[in-house]
Amino acid sequence: MPRIVFSIGELSGDILAASVLEHLRKLHPDLACSAVAGPALRKAGCEMLLPVEDLSVSGLTEVVRHLPRLWRLRRELIRGVLDQKPDLFLGVDAPDFNLGLERILRQRGVRTVHLVSPSVWAWRPQRVRQVARATDTLFCLFPFEPAYYQDTGVHAHFVGHPLADRLKPLGNVRQARAALGLDPDRVTVAILPGSRLHELENLGSSMMQAARRVQESIGPVQFLLPIAQAAYRPMLEALWRQHGPNQPLTLIDRDGPAALALSDAAWVASGTATLEGLLVGCPMVVAYRVSATSALLARSLLGLNVKWVSIPNLLAGERLVPECLQARVQPQVLADTLMDLLRNPETVKMTRARFLDLAHRLRCNFGQTLASELDRILPFQRREGGVG
Repeated sequence: MPRIVFSIGELSGDILAASVLEHLRKLHPDLACSAVAGPALRKAGCEMLLPVEDLSVSGLTEVVRHLPRLWRLRRELIRGVLDQKPDLFLGVDAPDFNLGLERILRQRGVRTVHLVSPSVWAWRPQRVRQVARATDTLFCLFPFEPAYYQDTGVHAHFVGHPLADRLKPLGNVRQARAALGLDPDRVTVAILPGSRLHELENLGSSMMQAARRVQESIGPVQFLLPIAQAAYRPMLEALWRQHGPNQPLTLIDRDGPAALALSDAAWVASGTATLEGLLVGCPMVVAYRVSATSALLARSLLGLNVKWVSIPNLLAGERLVPECLQARVQPQVLADTLMDLLRNPETVKMTRARFLDLAHRLRCNFGQTLASELDRILPFQRREGGVG
């Protein structure tokens, strides 16, 4: 019976792995699977070597305090994988945990593969060497990533992005606005300052002040803001009363893509939300700001060296969307940059056309494509005896 072992580090990886497993079982109905598993893999019938919740530790002091336990769990996981003699070990994202695990298993004769490239194009580029020690096969979510692994011995393959299979522009924006109780014809702007508390406080206040300036300059506008956690609602409402225009703010629970799809334009914190905006066709102004000390550390210690920070610009290889970073995260700068978009329909039309093209490149039926690639590079065979 062919066997695969997954190792995930967080719930987003659990969803990716479950999608791959679903399509692999169509090719190999008798496939056995075990994993560092989350809810999605457990629901898919995957045998659990370790619950992913046991690895969920955040913060430097918390990590240090839990190191003995984490090392013990890794040793137990290595023994468990070696005892099972799998045809394939697939590490999903979580490079700080999985690459070291893959390297040890590879040295013991287990065939290892890694899914999701670390962001070597943004910081710590030396991690390409870590990947090369851990595996000879890497599956990338973005088409520009394989080039970073040339001359490393790593076979890097672009397999598409799973979000691109799920997110598309709305067919009838006016109808969707009306269903949410919004004015179908009013200019609509989304505010996405991030999902972490410090981002909401840092970027949120600047974006809300920018919203006030936009309202004062161009007249009636309706603003949407998705909430990552219900507990943040009172704080966001207080920030809006303090900094925003004198009108209601529409809060949407846990659905950034919906807020973006409903909007004519948006302010978006750098990160995955910029990809979501691209996929649903929302022109955007990207913003991000960290402390001067953090910025210096990122450049000097972590090797941060990028021309652009937003995913649309990285995919396009040029300035497709405006970026307001560090000192440029000022309410008037954010307001002026967004109003430039709203006042230039040709720019909006061009941006949406480019977004459609880039989304098409990312839309590769991720789960099926990756399962086929795995089947092609390593046909699962019935074996007797040791690891191949």
